Amino acid sequence: MRPETKRRLFFVFGFVVCGSVATLACASQGFAQKNDAGRMTSANPRPGQWVTTDPLAADERQPDAPAPAVKAVPIGDTISVSSMQLPAGAIKEFRRSEKCVGSGDYLGAVQHLQKALKVDSKFVEAHNNLGASYLQLSRYQDAIGEFEAAIALDEKMVAPFRNMSVSLFKLRRYAEAETAARKALALDPKVKASQYSLGRALAAQGRTSPETEQLLRESMSEFPDARLSLAQVLMNRCANLDAAAELRTYLDSNEVDQVTRRKVQAWIDISSKGQVVSGCAESKPSA
Repeated sequence: MRPETKRRLFFVFGFVVCGSVATLACASQGFAQKNDAGRMTSANPRPGQWVTTDPLAADERQPDAPAPAVKAVPIGDTISVSSMQLPAGAIKEFRRSEKCVGSGDYLGAVQHLQKALKVDSKFVEAHNNLGASYLQLSRYQDAIGEFEAAIALDEKMVAPFRNMSVSLFKLRRYAEAETAARKALALDPKVKASQYSLGRALAAQGRTSPETEQLLRESMSEFPDARLSLAQVLMNRCANLDAAAELRTYLDSNEVDQVTRRKVQAWIDISSKGQVVSGCAESKPSA
């Protein structure tokens, strides 16, 4: 084969490979929009019922590797709140908001929580749950405002910090999402949701440190999608075969819809064959 013909074929092959990677990165944002178990606080002194659902968030593609989809889960801590300390009207609206959340009516939940806060503006759980409802409605900046209000009222409450991380992540403000997740973990290092939030925020920034991998592995028991972020970390280390293995495990251990399965399988095919974007020949430094 003539040298000129070889060069042309190589160029076309490289273009197809890089195009496939870019397509996967964009497609990951599409199959990221699935449901996951979200959680909100209860005004009852006893453990509350956590009944919401939440869409996934999409990672932003790193310059030298395709980014996987990762889940964002709004949660809340259950804290002791005596109904004697809250006006009956606020509690009534809060209970109505819980029913709305249970039926997936987040707009209705917002309306009831706003009424509850008009009765008692210091109702910390209402602020957190209002933020979580805004998050469900993709009103991320409004959600952040409510989480900030909850934190101002109770800086020892884990949920608003972790939920803040979720909102910031959805806005692709990954460094700020990391800061919020670290604050949540500082309050309670055992919360898997906070571990997951921090791990995926680090992965989204291209961080490949042992801390990132450990956080994602430790949170997998509750958040199987952590494997997707872990695959991103491994590919940023140029460990393509390891990344492919994690993706296969993800497909084997989850009920994945056919569209998502096809996209992940395409990603596996690329990584397992060593077909990655240029720049992976030199390992990135751990950050």
